[in-house]
Formats: sequence, structure tokens, C-alpha cells
Amino acid sequence: MTQLMPLDLFDVSSYPNRRVEEWKYSDLSRALREIPQKDKIVNVDPVSRFAVQDFAVFTVRNGDYDGLNEAVATSNGKLWIRHLDEGVTGPVVGHQGRAVLHVADDQSLTVFETYEGQGAYAAHTELGISLGQNSGFIRIVVLDEPLTALSIRRSTIDTRPGAKVHQAVFSAGAQFSRFETHLNHAGHGADVVLDGAYLLKGKAHFDLTTRVTHGEIDGVTSQTIRGLVKDQATAVFQGRILVERGADGTDARMRHQALILNDGAHIRAKPELEIYADDVQCAHGNTIGALDEEAMFFCQSRGMDEATARGLLTHAFVMPVADAIPDEVLKSVVLDFLEHEAEDYHAV
Repeated sequence: MTQLMPLDLFDVSSYPNRRVEEWKYSDLSRALREIPQKDKIVNVDPVSRFAVQDFAVFTVRNGDYDGLNEAVATSNGKLWIRHLDEGVTGPVVGHQGRAVLHVADDQSLTVFETYEGQGAYAAHTELGISLGQNSGFIRIVVLDEPLTALSIRRSTIDTRPGAKVHQAVFSAGAQFSRFETHLNHAGHGADVVLDGAYLLKGKAHFDLTTRVTHGEIDGVTSQTIRGLVKDQATAVFQGRILVERGADGTDARMRHQALILNDGAHIRAKPELEIYADDVQCAHGNTIGALDEEAMFFCQSRGMDEATARGLLTHAFVMPVADAIPDEVLKSVVLDFLEHEAEDYHAV
């Protein structure tokens, strides 16, 4: 069973550093040199850039999840969990919180999960997600935090036989950001999608870490990650799929593809498969390169200027992850978000 490593923003001894293999490329002890102050809480409610219809809204202010499951119960199966954090002038302010979200047997829940904020702050949240048998769970996450933020968002997902999961994470970066998902796969017809896309610029650091454990027969996992980095940004992708003994019939596939748009940007990728069962179909791949010059030439030969051609190709590169979102409302919202972020890639 996969689980989270203990972490407390207000206890420096719990900060992982590069000597911890799971945090080798994202050294929290270096990124967070001072223990945040937790006595300065600011209630914020900025106007959101997102607009979704027919979704109940539950707001998590500075890590406070109180009332989450009551909100789930009254959401009619569609819930927008809006995380808001704010920094103040002076010492770094820290927020953290934990919650467990339940989806019952034969029930479905679609969650739009956004992380928004303003100012300089450090935030750490942990969300446990417990899914019932034959349940359906769509989780679309947008990380839209300021470049002054340090953000660690971690979750565990426990599935049951027959559960269907579609998670997609989209990030525009922050000063230091890590989105971590640990999933315990129940097999027996359970089907999991763990997709993601990132568009990073400036000096943003984004770490997308996933850990999937197949412990039973006939489980399916599919993972597609696509990303763009420019300027001095750094992307980290760590994906591991563990197929334990006896988990025969597992079908697990992982693919990470990314583009580095200029010298000075960095990508660290470590996709892993660990297989102890027979009769499985498993594959993983990793491709990192530059923008296709032939495609650029083709676009420009059709009358596009360089900036327009570059914007079109970078936009198209990350679109497949959004196009796979099964909820049409959220698909439209995410496509608008990516289109807006891709405008910064018209020129490098």
C-alpha cells in the first residue's frame, strides 16, 4: 500500500531534501529556508478567472476543509473545491490542512479542484479520497498559483473493484510547486486515468509525482503527461507503477512527453515500472525534445509569422490532455485556461 511521507510545514525536521530519493529533484529544505508563521491568517475571496455552471462551490481558505463531506453530500454529484491562500507583508505565512473525501458504492462525483492565491505564502494540503465499489470519480485539477507561492498538494486515492477514475492535473507553475498522487488500485475491473499537463515559465518549479500500486487482478491504469518549459523554469515528473505479485491481468501504461523551448529551462523525468506479476501488459515511455522545426517551417510556409506558428504548435502539444476530459463543461474551462497560458509561448 502506498502512503504519504510525513510532512509538517511548521517542523523543519520534517522537510525532505535531495538525499531523500522521492524528493531528489525538489529539495524542500532548500526552497523553504524559514519556518512559516502560522499566526497570521487572512480570509481571502478574490474574483476567480474560472467560471463553471451547475457546480456547487466549496471554498478552502488557508487550508480549512471543515464541512467538505457535507458539501459533497449536497452537491448533486458536481463540486468545485476552490482553494484560496494569501500571503501578507512580512514573514512568510504558512497554511496547511487535511481532509478525507468519500464517494459511496455505485455513486459518482465530478470534482473541479482549483488552487488560487495571491502574495507570498507556503501551503501544504493533504486530501484522502476513498472510493466505493463501482463508483465514478472525475477529478480535474488546475494549479493557478502566483510565482511567489510555495505549494505542496498531496493526495491518496483508495479505489474499490469496479471504480472508474479520471484525474487530470494542469499547472501554470509557482515558485515551488509539487502535486503528488498516491493511488491504491483495487483491480477487478477498476479503471484509472492519471493525466497531466504543465506550461512553465520564468523561474517556476513544478513537480508532478504519481505512485500507483496494483495489488489485485485485472486493473487498468493509463497515464499521459505533456509539458512545456521556457525561460529558467524546471519541470519534474516522477511516475511509478508497482504491480505486485498476484496482480495478473494488469494493463498499465505511462507516457511523458515534453518540450524545452530554450536553453536554461530544465526537465527531470523518471518514469518507472516495477513488476512482480505474470500475464501483464505494461509499458512506459519518456520523450523530451525541442519544437519540431519541420512543423514550424510548414506553418510559416502557409503564411504564419514565427510567433503565431510557435503559439499554434505549443498550444496543440498540450491540448490532447484537455480533450480527454470526460466532462464537457470542465473541458471547455481547461481549454480556455491552456489557451490563455499558451499565449506566453508565442515568442521565446
